[in-house]
Amino acid sequence: MDTTPLSPRCFPMRIALILVLALTACDASDLTTAAVGSGTLDPVAYFNGRAEGRAQLHKLIGGSETILVHSTGRTDSKGGVYLDQRIEEEGKTSRIRHWHLVPAGPGRLTGTLTDANGPVEARYAKGRLDISYPMKGGLKATQVLLLRTDGKTIDNRLTIKKLGIQLARLEEVITKIR
Repeated sequence: MDTTPLSPRCFPMRIALILVLALTACDASDLTTAAVGSGTLDPVAYFNGRAEGRAQLHKLIGGSETILVHSTGRTDSKGGVYLDQRIEEEGKTSRIRHWHLVPAGPGRLTGTLTDANGPVEARYAKGRLDISYPMKGGLKATQVLLLRTDGKTIDNRLTIKKLGIQLARLEEVITKIR
């Protein structure tokens, strides 16, 4: 069996490697602060009340799909926020997920998320919020949220990786309703 790099037998492996490299090149770090408004993103204040999100989920295997997110948040007595979200994915029954984020120092939040398999860690400064949390199956989720100049719209880029390989990317626009 000929398995030299140029042999026809290795062609599928080369194509798979090219796809993985192309998809992992588009990471949350591609977002720049150019989209950030002059205001500060206070995650607790922003997510207190209603917000709507429309997203495109791009998977390494399985294509893309549209996702709608309906969020309702309320503050807690410790300066944090409870956020309930109804997630609508194409061809699936809608589901509910819950966040609870509490202050953990200047520019930091920690908390829980029903999709997470461990603690949620968040840092924010100016118009940017970075969130990370582990998921089941050894997956790691990272999010970068950037407040637009209008002060009510956020661009959210979520990436899901395993062993450093990006398996999915979500690009969402979140709009504060009230």
